[in-house]
Amino acid sequence: MALQIICPDDLTPLVDSGSELHCGKCGRRFPVLDGVVSTTKTTDEFYEGAYQNQVKYVPRSDSFLHVWPLWLISCGYLWAVRRLVREDATVVEFGAASGVRFFGQRYHMVGCDLSLTSLQRAEFYEQRIQADIAASIPLPDESVDAVISSFFWEHIPAEVKPQILRHCYRILKPGGKLIFLYDVETENPLIRHYKKKNLALYRKLFLEGDGHVGYQTPKENRAIFEGNGFTVAERHGMEKTWLQSTPAYIKLAEYHDAARPLLRMMTRIGEPPFFHLYTALIRMVDSVLCPWLPEDWARIEMTVCERRSS
Repeated sequence: MALQIICPDDLTPLVDSGSELHCGKCGRRFPVLDGVVSTTKTTDEFYEGAYQNQVKYVPRSDSFLHVWPLWLISCGYLWAVRRLVREDATVVEFGAASGVRFFGQRYHMVGCDLSLTSLQRAEFYEQRIQADIAASIPLPDESVDAVISSFFWEHIPAEVKPQILRHCYRILKPGGKLIFLYDVETENPLIRHYKKKNLALYRKLFLEGDGHVGYQTPKENRAIFEGNGFTVAERHGMEKTWLQSTPAYIKLAEYHDAARPLLRMMTRIGEPPFFHLYTALIRMVDSVLCPWLPEDWARIEMTVCERRSS
């Protein structure tokens, strides 16, 4: 069953008039464009159409033989959501881009993103909302079972994160899950070497180029979650070793030093036809070795939280 969409300004339920929704209290009107309800007043040129990736894999059954590839995809993000959120739950995904087909089949999905064109491709989600989540999440109080996101949180400025978590707290049912996968400010020995070598280039490649205005350490992020109504149930730090996913090597290869040929070679290993084997290797290292390494060596973090009761 679709959720009632509310006015982002005054939280009044919106009235559906076909091609648009309107608020009977403040009079604002919200167009419906190819199935996407647009609640934003302005567009963001940086994000509009920039991320149109779509995860198409859908297991043929619930047997381990068919679901295990979910453990490989997006650092185990799909696997974690399947493990922690019951089937048929109502789930909101921030930074949904063009969606995850498995989620669309398993859950009542609400995709939220700043990009209209990205959401238009996620037609398999039950609801799609173009929204500025920092300002408001236009959904009713205690209406969803989980809020999830992958590589969204690092795009949010540190000072805005508490506000977003307050919105999440409002829409989540008591005990509801928050599952975020995101890049973090890292002391990984490999990244730290290049950061010290040329800090300006590091900022250009890892922060400015990807809109990563919200890089924070795992400890800093944990404090934000715990300070805004959530209990951190699980934390998984990943890519703590020199073994990194391809995007990291692509960036580091921009440094002109003796290791550049090796970094370019690692970039090619992380692409077809070696992609799946290399991804499996990274996931095994993340699962077996990384829990024993320092927390601040993680380049990627997955945090699982539960909404505390009022």
